Amino acid sequence: MRKRGVRALSAAALALALVAVAAQAEVGRTTDATLAGPMAHLRALQDIADANGGNRAAGTAGYDRSADYVAERLRGAGYDVRFEEFTFPFFEERSPPVLALKPMPAPAGEVRTLANSGAGDVTARLAPVRLGVSADTPPDASASGCAPEDFSGFERGAVALVRRGTCPFQAKVENAAAAGAAGVVIMNEGTSGRTDAFRGTLMRPAGIPVVGVSFEHGKALASAAAAPDGASVRLAVDAVTETRATRNVLAAVPGEEKRTVVIGAHLDSVREGPGMNDNGSGSAAVLEAAVKLAGSPAAARLRFAFWGAEERGLLGSRHHVATLSDDERRTIGLYLNLDMVGSPNFGRFVQGPAAAPETLSGTVRRALVSYFNDRALPVEERTGARPRGVGSDDASFAEKGIPTLGLYTGAGEPKSEAHAAVFGGTAGRPYDPCYHRACDTAENVNAEVLDQMTAALVHALGALDHPNPSP
Repeated sequence: MRKRGVRALSAAALALALVAVAAQAEVGRTTDATLAGPMAHLRALQDIADANGGNRAAGTAGYDRSADYVAERLRGAGYDVRFEEFTFPFFEERSPPVLALKPMPAPAGEVRTLANSGAGDVTARLAPVRLGVSADTPPDASASGCAPEDFSGFERGAVALVRRGTCPFQAKVENAAAAGAAGVVIMNEGTSGRTDAFRGTLMRPAGIPVVGVSFEHGKALASAAAAPDGASVRLAVDAVTETRATRNVLAAVPGEEKRTVVIGAHLDSVREGPGMNDNGSGSAAVLEAAVKLAGSPAAARLRFAFWGAEERGLLGSRHHVATLSDDERRTIGLYLNLDMVGSPNFGRFVQGPAAAPETLSGTVRRALVSYFNDRALPVEERTGARPRGVGSDDASFAEKGIPTLGLYTGAGEPKSEAHAAVFGGTAGRPYDPCYHRACDTAENVNAEVLDQMTAALVHALGALDHPNPSP
């Protein structure tokens, strides 16, 4: 999931937070929640990942078993649970790509498969397409392959060599395929910041293999192709590219037709690892909150959601919001998102647009912040129209005008000196060094801060037992 950096505290807020840190050293870091609760869910998700190839990515058995686990616990707590299914483009690379200028293979790490590339193993002539590269002048912006006319006279069955730039990768690949290309090699553009081997994503699955290479390697390939006898290459991609089904898990109190607050977390991981902080931690916190609040007056106002395919582009939450009618969207007074709430080098962040105190957003925000303040646990409030950009599922709701809030403890961005002074930990190191990596296991999660964030969530949602705020 794409996460954006956190801002430093203001000088006044920093001074207050430093006082809180000193107080925290005296009172300790205990909270009201039972530590075993969210961590028990997290351990269960880790076991699921371990038994299913080491990850819980959308479209895999690991994700499906995770959804079954969450649904079973919610039903056991007395909620009505339903699965909301949708399809998405699935891509999985099974072995590294091959690009060999016969008979010499490309250097190690030089070739990267574009996500949603087709599979195939072809040996054919290499055909450069309007590269616009000169040995005498620095490279400028490239439109190589952006127009069908660029492939005028293209040899059908050849492997197209195009240069990155101007238009999406998809346009270059579709134009090449329409001209009869058996595969596509995209060299980097060569302009500032665009020189190295790179990864990319096609918006739609391709029927032919597609790889990216560095600008320098692309020039070497172009030079070989310009020789009197041309050049032949072998291009091989071993991948699965298909449409797969996955599902969101939704839970609510039986018989209730209207809800006012949706609490959500994405349940899927990346392919690279089990995703225990990103986002087993958020899922565990939301699940534990649902269990603790089952049967309370507040529960009648809540809907709990566990999103699929967030790591594929917020697909689950976007599907959900898109299927709601206008009347259904208007009944949602607040969406509260939890994504990465157990980071090992953590901060504590409550984030989302500012709202009037009497609104649902204002009520829940105030309850979250007061929970931390009452226990001398430093917290930073982040306000603004969209402080997270399109980094998590809150964006899906914000795009439809639904107020949003989020709890967050940091991702792969380095921790600032100011935040290290406030929250402890190590400045200059990522909030989560295992972000989107295989080491994002249960041992990577800070159980103490996960417990604190879960307890704050339960406290804030419990505040809805009191007189109804405005939506």
